[in-house]
Amino acid sequence: MINVKAIFEQRKNEVEEYFNFVNSYTPLNANDNLYKILKSNMILMLYNLVESSISNAIEEIHNVIHANSISFNSLKGELKKLIILQTKRIDTNKFIEKINDIATDIIKHSFQRKEFFNGNVDRTTITKLSNKYGFNNHTDYAKTKAGICLENIKNKRNDLAHGVYSFTEVGREYTIQDLEEKKNETINYISDILDNIESYLANKEYCA
Repeated sequence: MINVKAIFEQRKNEVEEYFNFVNSYTPLNANDNLYKILKSNMILMLYNLVESSISNAIEEIHNVIHANSISFNSLKGELKKLIILQTKRIDTNKFIEKINDIATDIIKHSFQRKEFFNGNVDRTTITKLSNKYGFNNHTDYAKTKAGICLENIKNKRNDLAHGVYSFTEVGREYTIQDLEEKKNETINYISDILDNIESYLANKEYCA
């Protein structure tokens, strides 16, 4: 998890730096469109932090299990089911070229990062993953509000990505205080989840 956490810290620092810039910006007037656009971009950066961190962490689970030469038969039942479902996305020819021992190699190569989330990571997604993989999804509620803000971040990110609303339309919905709250809750929530996954891997909680 060292690399996963390092990437998280890097992107967290980018978010903090950008927020400080937006916070220091002085709007020309109440209808300053640039200010609204700057605030909308904050939503994109927060979503980028969430999806990249969770994608990296899930990939790390597969890599660590494989590196420890854990057999498919030794895994928890829910994790077995998940891996079987993931194999439907595998290019069979490429998979055959990569495997030496299917009982261990299927764990690593069943994970297809680009197809795993598809722009829809929120608290519900992470809770479902915790149930399937078996890691703890509890966080410090006082600092994270249990990640409830992630749904709004995901929805607004998708609205922007698909052109449902413009950047000025989305940006006008948030005050700088709103964004600071979402930033802090998101960072604290993802940090706690990564700590939970690190503990899960250290204790080999993926085993039956």
